[in-house]
Amino acid sequence: MAATSKRKATERAAAGPPAFSADTFRFFKALDFHQDRAWFQANRDMYEKTVRSPMIAVVEGLVVAMRRRKLPFLGDPKTAILRIHRDVRFTKDKRPYNAHTAMMLTRTGRRDAAGKFYLHIDPKGSFVAAGFYRPEPADLLRLRRAIVARPTRFLAMQAALKRGDLVLDPEDQLTRLPAGFSDIDPRIEAAVRLKSFFVLRNLETTDVMDHEALVVACVDFAAAAMPLMRLGWDVLT
Repeated sequence: MAATSKRKATERAAAGPPAFSADTFRFFKALDFHQDRAWFQANRDMYEKTVRSPMIAVVEGLVVAMRRRKLPFLGDPKTAILRIHRDVRFTKDKRPYNAHTAMMLTRTGRRDAAGKFYLHIDPKGSFVAAGFYRPEPADLLRLRRAIVARPTRFLAMQAALKRGDLVLDPEDQLTRLPAGFSDIDPRIEAAVRLKSFFVLRNLETTDVMDHEALVVACVDFAAAAMPLMRLGWDVLT
């Protein structure tokens, strides 16, 4: 019996960490269609095998890889992985399940820390993102004031992002300057209108389904996003 258990453990190690697969995406498509607790419970084993286990492996692999690259992102699978159950308390959309999986790492490992690294795995499109998404009003004001006070620093940060093929996502912004801001450098006007400061990169499905390739893609992205993270942390901490 001991020999059999040892052989199975060796075989699992040789196979490598569990990885996302075509079955992962098939599960999410079926879940999106059914959105039913009875169906989910009947297919929980598939969820554990094709979604949760691979994501646990990604979190664990990323924390190690981030440390090797001296990137300050920490997390634990117990808290880093977002719940499959949706919070439906304050929305008209009462579907009980997310048809995707996601995780986030932060500088402290706590989910409530400012500045996040985020991974999203979804049949409709997977991506990785980092930055300061919808910060609290006081923090948003501090970021905006810092940009206005030192526009050269902000522009240098943007240039550094560009060298890593990244740009601040422009979609989450006001149509006009916020109250209290006027006559500012036109080069930073669009930035001051932003409600979120983050960068994003889409992921190829082939990389998502290859554990090592996914970890490498995430770490390379995190390194490219560091100019934004350093500026935000400097302002907010």
